[in-house]
Amino acid sequence: MSIQEQNPLMVDAFRGMYIIQADVDAWGFPPTGWDFDGIPIFYALDSDVKSTGATIDGNAWGDNIPENMAPPLKTFFESIRD
Repeated sequence: MSIQEQNPLMVDAFRGMYIIQADVDAWGFPPTGWDFDGIPIFYALDSDVKSTGATIDGNAWGDNIPENMAPPLKTFFESIRD
């Protein structure tokens, strides 16, 4: 993932965020309200670790490359900061 590679665009987009990564293929996600149709997907969580309903997924950009991903991710993360 570009954040692990310390891509400057992705590091900037993720600045100040706590990220919990779960591999959908390894964990599976039965119908629990955590629905998605694009991967990767990011859910905003509240202080009780419940989804706030705010999400962004791979449908918000084209190819999964930092140049495409970083701008919408940065906008999303800025919109959910306390």
